[in-house]
Parts: sequence; structure tokens; C-alpha cells
Amino acid sequence: MKTTAERVKYMMVTLKIKEQTEFGNLCGASKNVVYQWLSGRIKSIDARYAFKIEDSTEFSARWIMLGEGKIKK
Repeated sequence: MKTTAERVKYMMVTLKIKEQTEFGNLCGASKNVVYQWLSGRIKSIDARYAFKIEDSTEFSARWIMLGEGKIKK
């Protein structure tokens, strides 16, 4: 998964999250920011969001931000 949109979609499916608002609540982002990740308008996830996702899931912040390394911690 090379793009931010692909990674966000993968995380939402894996975590069984259907709503952008719910994913935003997980990482502290607004529904609009999540929409922009999914649409490709925002090309990367800021570290503050990535580390919040890492703290509450098994996903690696490095993978979330860069698409590199192991997907899960």
C-alpha cells in the first residue's frame, strides 16, 4: 500500500470502522481530514495522528506515515 488513502482504507476495514467520523475519533482528526486522506487531497498523515492510532491499535506509526516497515507493531 503506497498511498495514504490505501493505508487508511486498510486500517478502517481491518478495524471494522465504517464511518469517517469514527476513524477520526480514534486519532483525533476531524471527519473532513479523514475524508481528505481517503480522497488523496492530503498525501500524508501527520505524526500526531499516526501516534494516536499506534497507541490505540496494533498499527505501526512508521507504516501509517510512510508506508514503510512492518504494518503492525
